[in-house]
Amino acid sequence: MSTSKTPAEVAVAFIEAFGRRDLAAVSFHLAEDVVFESPRGSIEGASGVVEAIGQFAEVVAAVKILSVLGNDEEAMIMYDMVTGPFGTLRAADHLVVRDGRIISDRLVFDTYELRKAT
Repeated sequence: MSTSKTPAEVAVAFIEAFGRRDLAAVSFHLAEDVVFESPRGSIEGASGVVEAIGQFAEVVAAVKILSVLGNDEEAMIMYDMVTGPFGTLRAADHLVVRDGRIISDRLVFDTYELRKAT
């Protein structure tokens, strides 16, 4: 019997860690060669991804997971990010997981509130 987490379980743990601003836990879930894509750009490598997530997490007060779906290799997770400066941003992450680590993360959210603030 396998004790490794499914991609959906990895997605939940990853987003919950982000919501807690627990960058050690965020890092734990990432493969060293992870590729992260978001409306703000693309980053390769775990250290750069953790740095970018940490910077954005500073404005996140809470994360509320709405739904998660997955199969043997992928997960989709939808959640609300409650932020101080931008209000609540609804986001969806498409994660590809290999050997219990995220190798690809595509984040999508409406950037209107971010663009309006700049």
